[in-house]
Amino acid sequence: MGERPLWQALQADYQEGALGFHTPGHGRGRALAGLGIHLDTTESPGLDDLHAPEGVIAHAQRLAARAFGAGATFFLVQGATVGIHALCLAGLRPGDRLALPRHSHRSVFGGLVLSGAVPRYLPPLCEKETGLPLAVDPSGLEAAAEGAAALLALRPSYWGTAEDLSPWRQAAERQGAALWVDEAHGAAYVFSSQLPDAALRLGAHAVVHGSHKTLPALTQAAMLHINAGAAVQEVARALALLQTTSPSYLLMASLDEARRRMEEEGEMLWHKTVERAQRLRKDLNHLKGVFCWGEEIINYPAVSGWDPTRLLVVLRGAMPSGYAARKWLRRVHGIEAELAGPNYLLFLLSPFDPPDADARLRAAFRDLSLEAAYGAVAKPNRISAFASGPLLKAAYSSCPERVLSPREAFHAPRRRVSWPEARGRLAAEFICPYPPGIPLVAPGERITADIAETVEALRRAGAQWQGAADPGLCELFIIDE
Repeated sequence: MGERPLWQALQADYQEGALGFHTPGHGRGRALAGLGIHLDTTESPGLDDLHAPEGVIAHAQRLAARAFGAGATFFLVQGATVGIHALCLAGLRPGDRLALPRHSHRSVFGGLVLSGAVPRYLPPLCEKETGLPLAVDPSGLEAAAEGAAALLALRPSYWGTAEDLSPWRQAAERQGAALWVDEAHGAAYVFSSQLPDAALRLGAHAVVHGSHKTLPALTQAAMLHINAGAAVQEVARALALLQTTSPSYLLMASLDEARRRMEEEGEMLWHKTVERAQRLRKDLNHLKGVFCWGEEIINYPAVSGWDPTRLLVVLRGAMPSGYAARKWLRRVHGIEAELAGPNYLLFLLSPFDPPDADARLRAAFRDLSLEAAYGAVAKPNRISAFASGPLLKAAYSSCPERVLSPREAFHAPRRRVSWPEARGRLAAEFICPYPPGIPLVAPGERITADIAETVEALRRAGAQWQGAADPGLCELFIIDE
C-alpha cells in the first residue's frame, strides 16, 4: 500500500483528540458541520466567479461589506497575506515609503518586494518580562510618516493588545497618505461590544482580516475591506494578479457562513467567551508560578484596548520554559497551545471550544504547577528562556541597519555560510522565530552582535524558526557586499 504521510498524520492527530486552543476558529469543524467535502466544486453555472463576481459571490461580498462597515469587501482564499500583498501592489510604487511597525508580520516584506517600496520602521514598546511588542511609540509616528505613501498599523498584536489608532489617523491625514490596518486577529471585533473597537470604525482606509483565525471559517479564508473613497478598482486589479484562478468554494462559503453566524449570534457568543476568559484568568492566577495578562496591560503607553479572549500565560519561578511546557501539556494532558515563547504560552479561546475545555486547561495547569514545584518537570534551557525577555525587548525595539531594499535583497546574489560566519553580514533570508512570525532580521539587513546573541539564546531555549533554508539556523544565506 502506498505511503500517505500527510494524510496519515492528519488522521492520527484527529484521532488523538487533543484539545486545541489555537486557530482555526471553527473548533475542529464544530461550527461548520454542514460544510462537507462534497461541496468542493468549481465555477459551475449559478456559482459565480471570484475574479468577475456578478452573482452569488458578489452578493456574499456585499453582505460582508455591510456587516463589517466597509465600502467594499473582497473574499481572500490565500489568507491575510494576499490581502497585505494586494494593498502594497495596488497602493505603492517603486521607491515609495511605507511606515509600519518593526514587529509587523513577515508577509509585509513580500508586499514590499512586489511593489518595490521601502520600509520606514517604527520601533515598538515592549512588555518587560516577556519582551513582547505591544504597540509602537507614537512619538515617532510623525517622523516616520513624513513623505510616506501609506501607513500600515498592526492592531491587535498576536497577544491581543490594541493600540490607539488616533495618532496613526492624524499622521496619515497630515501626509495625505493611506492608512491600512493589519487586523488579522481582530475579525470578531465588529460583532462584540466587549472586544476592542474595529479599525474600520476608527478611520482606517483598508483593513485585512485573517477571518479563519477567530471566526468559524476554514484555514486560509480571509477578507480585505476597503473603506469608502479608497481605490477599490486598483485593489481588485492586484487581487486578480495574486489570487489563484481556481479559488476554493469551500473557503468562500465558510466566509459567508461565518459572517451570517456572527451577525446573528456574535454578541452573545463572544460575551460568553469573554466571561470564560475572565474566570480562567482568575483561577490560573492562584497557581504558583503562573501569571495571566489582564486588563492592566492597557496601562502601557499607546495601548488603548485589549482582547481578553487571548490568554497569555507567563511562567515564573520553578516553572519550565514555555517551549518545554507546551510539549508537556500536549504529551500529558492532550492540550495544544497556539504558541509558546521562552517564558510564556498563548491560548486562544473560541466560542466553539468543547464544553470541557476550561476544566481541562485548569486541571493541566494545576498539575504543571505542582510538578514544577516538586522538580518533576524537566526544565531544559530554563536560564536561557527566562533571560531572553530583555534580549527580545532589545531586539524588537531596535531596527537593524538596512543596506538594501526588500526588492534589491530578494534579487541579490547570495551564498550559504555557517552561522558564526554570518555575524556582521547582510542577511539574504529571514531570521524569524515562528510563531509569532516577527523577523529579528529581514533580507538586506545586517546581522549585528546583539541580534546574534538573541538568536543563540532563543535557540538554546528551544525556539523554532521560519524563513531560512536551514530551520536549525546552523547555516544561513548571506548577501556579499
